[in-house]
Amino acid sequence: MAGADPGRAGLEQIVRGYLSPQHREMLGDGYLNAALLDGVGRSIETTRQAYTDDVLILIEGIAERMAPADPSSARVKALSLLALMAGTLQLSRAPTDTQLANELLEQGIDNALDLLDAGQRV
Repeated sequence: MAGADPGRAGLEQIVRGYLSPQHREMLGDGYLNAALLDGVGRSIETTRQAYTDDVLILIEGIAERMAPADPSSARVKALSLLALMAGTLQLSRAPTDTQLANELLEQGIDNALDLLDAGQRV
């Protein structure tokens, strides 16, 4: 995410990168949300705190791109976006059918971009 552009273009880069077949195949790398979230929830407090610190950095970067003038106003929407992306990525890793997995990612991208645009339409 550090290399993503500012504003809406950067948000789309983040979404498309997170929900890409390449990220899906990076089981040991990339963002930990989709890979380890269930285990983190059952971990000791220091592990959960380390996760919280990392996820807040991600959320802040997303919120800053959503609402540069007032990032805190976009925090809940940024959390919703992250939840959608992590769930989609996790689901896309389960099927043995690559076409189905890719379709899940593509629908996740569409849903994430719709979420980003929600409230922006007149």
